[in-house]
Amino acid sequence: MPEHSFRKVFASLESAVPPVPGHLKPRKTPVQSRSGATVEAIHEAVVQVLLTEGLARLTTTRVAERAGVSVGTLYQYFPNKQALLFTILLQHFVEMAEVIEKVSRDRAPRPLADLADGLADAYFSVKLARPEVTTALYRIAGAIDQVRLPPDVFKRLETAVTQALKHASDATFHDPERAAFTLLSALAGVARAGFSRPVSDPAFLRRLHREGRLLSRAYLRAAADTAADLSATS
Repeated sequence: MPEHSFRKVFASLESAVPPVPGHLKPRKTPVQSRSGATVEAIHEAVVQVLLTEGLARLTTTRVAERAGVSVGTLYQYFPNKQALLFTILLQHFVEMAEVIEKVSRDRAPRPLADLADGLADAYFSVKLARPEVTTALYRIAGAIDQVRLPPDVFKRLETAVTQALKHASDATFHDPERAAFTLLSALAGVARAGFSRPVSDPAFLRRLHREGRLLSRAYLRAAADTAADLSATS
């Protein structure tokens, strides 16, 4: 992840409301290119240790060794293993919010089917960019209480989808916020099931992407039809 994105993630932890517990916050934000590269190397090392040795054997010492830094350097940024895992998981959600926000910023009216595909494509673009990283992230999620993540990151995701739905040229939604929440939850379920184990088969990944598109189209069409039925009977 680029250095400027690391700064965004660290800043969101510093300003989170309600506050994230202190033991889960990083100690300092990478400011210079060198420090950004160090944090990125630590992130990559976490992924590799998770995939090769598993969560039970993941320690700050192993991560530091794999990253090529001292344990002291790692502790300059992260006070403990939980803070390290927590920050990496938050980073993932920030990346997802950014790509979905790009879809919502395109204000040109679009058929609902195209819009549904665009939302699914954005969602899975992050998951499929590096499948091994996504597998590792789900292992992190199993060890971290996601409820403690800053609520604004989930709000960003839902707001981006809600705004995108308003640009459908052939559909309206009675409750776009609920539709956004349900769509994101459904896509998350597909992704979680798909990456419950290490995945490297390109055919499987393409099928997972197609299923995400199919789910997005079917659900959003059904949600829009329900809205039309409610309007007709009111």
